[in-house]
Amino acid sequence: MLEAKKVLQEFGLTENEAQVYLILLRLGSATASEIVEKTSIHRINLYDILERLQEKGLVSFVILGKRKAYEAVEPKNILELEDERRKSILEILPQLEGERKLSKQKQEATIFKDKRGIKNIVDELTKVKEFDFFASGWGFAKAFGQEYSDIWHEKLKVNKVKVRCLLSKKFKETLKVPESLNYRWLPSEFVFPSTTLLFQDKIFIIMWGSEPIGILIRGKEVYDSYKQFFELLWKLAKK
Repeated sequence: MLEAKKVLQEFGLTENEAQVYLILLRLGSATASEIVEKTSIHRINLYDILERLQEKGLVSFVILGKRKAYEAVEPKNILELEDERRKSILEILPQLEGERKLSKQKQEATIFKDKRGIKNIVDELTKVKEFDFFASGWGFAKAFGQEYSDIWHEKLKVNKVKVRCLLSKKFKETLKVPESLNYRWLPSEFVFPSTTLLFQDKIFIIMWGSEPIGILIRGKEVYDSYKQFFELLWKLAKK
C-alpha cells in the first residue's frame, strides 16, 4: 500500500505540510496548541505551515468562542485541486513550448536520475515513426519489470513503429527478442555497456544498475555521428 505522507509530498506538499494535514484528518478539528503537541513542529513554524495549507485549499478554520480551530478539507478535494492545476498547466503549455524552442540551442543534454524520468522518454518512443538502438543485453526488463517491458513492445507493434536493434551475439542463446524489433547480431566481442537509443535528432543513453541513469542529448551533429556509426555496424551485423 502506498504511504499517504509520501504521496502527498509528491503532490507538492512539504514533509511538515503533509504531516499537519494528516494530523488534522485524524483529529477532525484542532487548535495550534493541540497540533504542536502531536508533532515536533515549533509553534512559530506551524502558523506558516497552516497558512500555506490554507492557500492551497487543504485546510480551513473555524472560531469556537475564543479558540481558533483548524480542519482538513475532505481528501477528495485534493483531486479537484489537481484537476485545476492540470487545467492551468494546459493553458500555459503553448507558452512553455515556445520558451523551450527559444532555449533549444542552449540545452544540449539532460540527465535523468530517477526511473520515472527515464520511463517518460522510453514511453515517448512508442509514439515516434522509427528509432534505432544499441542494446546492452536487457537491463530494461530488470529495471522496470517484465510486464511493463511486454506492454512497451506491444505498443511499438500496435503503433507500427519501425525499430532496428543491434545485439551482441553473446546473448543469442539466452535472449528472447520481441517480434516488434528488427534486429541483427554483432560478434560476441561487441557488448555495449549501456542502451543507446537514436530518434528525432536525439540520443538517449541509459546506464543500467540498481539506480538507472539516463542522459538525453539533443543535437543534429551528435545524432548524425551516432547514426553513421549505427549504419556501419548494421551493415556488418548478421541476421
